[in-house]
Amino acid sequence: MDRKVVPLSQYRDLVPGRLNLLSQMINLMARVKAWCDEPKSRTPELLLEMATECLKAVAKCTDDTEPERSQESRKVSFILEQLQLLQCQKFGRQYSPQLTILCYLINATSSSAYAVLRDENVLCLPSVTTLRKITRRLHVNEGLDSSAYLKLRVSKLNEFERNVVLIIDEIYVAKRVECCAGQVKGLAADGSVASTLLCFMVKSVVAKYKDLVAMYPMSKLTAAVQFDCYNEVMAMLRKVALNVVAISVDNAATNRKFLVDCLCHGDLTTHVTDAVTGQPIYLIFDPVHDLKNVYNNFQSRKTFRCPPMHRYLPEGCHAQFQHIIDLYNMESGMTLKKAHKLNPASLQPKSIEKTSCKLAVSVFSESTRDALRFYATNEKKSEWNGTADFVSLVVKLWSVMNVKSRTKGKHKRSLEMDPVRSSLDWKLCFLRECSEFLQRWEDSKQPGLTTQTFLALRHTCLALADCAAYLLDHRGMNYVLLGHLQSDAIERRFGWLCQLSGANYYISVRQVIESDRKIRALSLLKFSGLSLSDIDAAIQCDVSEISDDDNMADTIVEALQFHIFPSANDANVIFYVAGYLARSVVRTTRCQNCKESLSTADSLEPIDIDNELDYSAATFMDAVNRGGLAKPTEYTFLLAVHCWRVFTEIKRSSELLKKFMTSSCQRTLFCKIMDRATCVQTYGYLPIDSNVCMSGHDLNKFVVESFLTVLQRTWSKR
Repeated sequence: MDRKVVPLSQYRDLVPGRLNLLSQMINLMARVKAWCDEPKSRTPELLLEMATECLKAVAKCTDDTEPERSQESRKVSFILEQLQLLQCQKFGRQYSPQLTILCYLINATSSSAYAVLRDENVLCLPSVTTLRKITRRLHVNEGLDSSAYLKLRVSKLNEFERNVVLIIDEIYVAKRVECCAGQVKGLAADGSVASTLLCFMVKSVVAKYKDLVAMYPMSKLTAAVQFDCYNEVMAMLRKVALNVVAISVDNAATNRKFLVDCLCHGDLTTHVTDAVTGQPIYLIFDPVHDLKNVYNNFQSRKTFRCPPMHRYLPEGCHAQFQHIIDLYNMESGMTLKKAHKLNPASLQPKSIEKTSCKLAVSVFSESTRDALRFYATNEKKSEWNGTADFVSLVVKLWSVMNVKSRTKGKHKRSLEMDPVRSSLDWKLCFLRECSEFLQRWEDSKQPGLTTQTFLALRHTCLALADCAAYLLDHRGMNYVLLGHLQSDAIERRFGWLCQLSGANYYISVRQVIESDRKIRALSLLKFSGLSLSDIDAAIQCDVSEISDDDNMADTIVEALQFHIFPSANDANVIFYVAGYLARSVVRTTRCQNCKESLSTADSLEPIDIDNELDYSAATFMDAVNRGGLAKPTEYTFLLAVHCWRVFTEIKRSSELLKKFMTSSCQRTLFCKIMDRATCVQTYGYLPIDSNVCMSGHDLNKFVVESFLTVLQRTWSKR
C-alpha cells in the first residue's frame, strides 16, 4: 500500500497463517482496496507499524563502519525504538540496553532533568525504578565486588595506563547507623559508630582513569589500622594487575606515622620496596596540602627569614605577610588592580577557609609577585622586594609541581609548566635544590615554617624528583606530568559523593556507598564503554571466584558458646515479634500451609528457657491483644529465640562482630550461621530443624531474614 509493506498484524484476523482459501484472498483484497480508497480508514496502529517497517529497512541499509553513518544509524535506531515502544502497553515495554544506558546517564547527571523528560511524556522512557536495576548489578550481593569491578575497568587500560598512584584520605561522615537491604551501615569493625571513612583511590599517572577502590568506616583512625587496610588494598590491586608507583597522603599526624613507622620502619625515605613485586613505591605528601600549609604558616606567623639559595635567592630574603596586606589596601580603591587575585578572605581567612587551595593560589600568584616588585621599584617600597622574592620562589615551585597537561607550558609560554621529559631535566634539579634549601632553612632556626610543614615539603620535593626519574628511566615513559601525583582526584570524588547525597556536608555511610555505586555504574557504562551484557558476563564469570561465606559461617558457629538466654522481659518481646513475623510471612506467601506452621490460635504453655521464667512468654501479648494479633507456634517462637541468642552473642564479641560486619552480605551470612546453629542441640527438649511447608516454602529462611531485619533496625536506633 503506497509502495510500503503492510505488516502481517494488520490482516492476521483474515489470514492467520498461510493463504489457503480463495475467500481469504478476496477479503484481503477488499481490505487493501478500502485502505487505498478511504485513507481515513487507516488506523493509527497501521500507520505506526508501516513507519516502523520503513525505518527497519533504513537501519539495514545504513553502513556502521563510517563515523557519520554510525551516528545516523544510532539516531534511526532511537526513533525506531520509540515507535515500537509507542505501540506497546505501558507495563509491557521492554527497553533496549542502549536506551537504558542513555537514560541512566541522563538520570545520573541530573535526576531533575530526567524527571522533567518523563513528566512531559513526549518520549517512552524507563522509570527510575527500572534504572536502579543497573546499580543493583554492582551490588556486592550479586557477586560483583571491588575486585570484579576493577577487572572490568582495568581491562580497557594499556600497560602504561596501569601505573597508578594510590591516594589515601578520609572523609567525615554523620555518626549515624542505618539498616538497608539486610545490611547495617555506619558501624566500624569494632562495633562503634563510625565518624570517618578511610578511602583509597587509584589514579593513573598517564591517563584520566581513577577509581575509589576501598572504603573503611572508622571511629578512631590509627597508623596501625591504616597499615592493615593498606595491605588489604595492595593485595587487591596486585590481583587486578594495577602497578602502584606512588602513595599520596596529606600531612596529618596519622599519615606521617603511617609512612615513617609502618612503611619506613622509623626512618622516612623517598620510597619503599614492594615485598611482592620488588618494585619501588614512592611516598609523597600531597603537594596541594603542602602549598596550603605554606600559606597558612605565612598568614599566621607573618614573618619569614630565608637563607640564600643558589640562582634563585642568592642573598636570601625577608618576607612579611603584612606587605601583601598593605598591597591589597593600597589597591582597594582602584578600579583596575595589579594584584587582582587578592581578596579579604585570602588575607584573613576563617577556619574552614584555610583548607581552600584557591586562597593560597591567590597569594602565591604571578600577579601578586609582579605587583610587589612594581611598587617596590616605583613607589619607594624596597622592603617589598624580599616578600616578592619569596612569593616568586613558591610560585615557581608550584608551577613545576602542578603540571597536568602536556601543552600547558606552550599555552602559558612558561618553561616551568612543561612536562618533565628526562631524568636530567632542570625541573628535577630545581626540586632537589628546594629540598636542600628547606633543610638549611630549618637548621638555621630562622623564622619560617613549622617542623611538620618543613618535613612534608622537603620530602615531597625529593620524592617527586625520584619518582619522575624512575618513570622515565625504568617505565619507558616519554614524559611525566607531576600534577598527576596529587590528591585532587579524591577530593573531587568526595565533592561528587556529597552532591549525589543532596549537597550535604555530613553524609552518612549508607549515602556514600549508594552514591559510589552510581558512580561505578556511570564509570563502566560511560567512561569504559561497556555494555550491560559485558557487565552481566563479568558477574557470572566472577561469581565462582568470589570467596563464599561458608567458611566464615563455620568459624562463627564454632566460636559460639550458647550461654546467653533471654530474660522474662526479653522472651515476652521475642514472642510478640515472632507473632508479627509469622503474620508478615503469611501475607507474603499467601500460603495456608505456612499459616498453620507459623501461627496458631491456641496459647502456648510456659516455656522455661533460662530456668527463671516463671510466667508465660505470651503474657505481654495477651495483655495488649484486642483480637487481631497473630500468635506464633512453638517452632516460630523457639527459632526467634535462637536467632536472638546468636545475634546477641555475635554483638557482644568484638572478634565475631568484626567478621560479621566485614561480610559482603550480612543477611546471607546470618542465614548460613543459623542453618548451622539450628543443627546444634540447643534446647534439650526440642531441637530446631529446618522446616519447609507443603508448598515448598523455606520457613527457616523467611523467619531468620525477617527477625534479623528487626534486630538490625533496633540496633541502628540505639
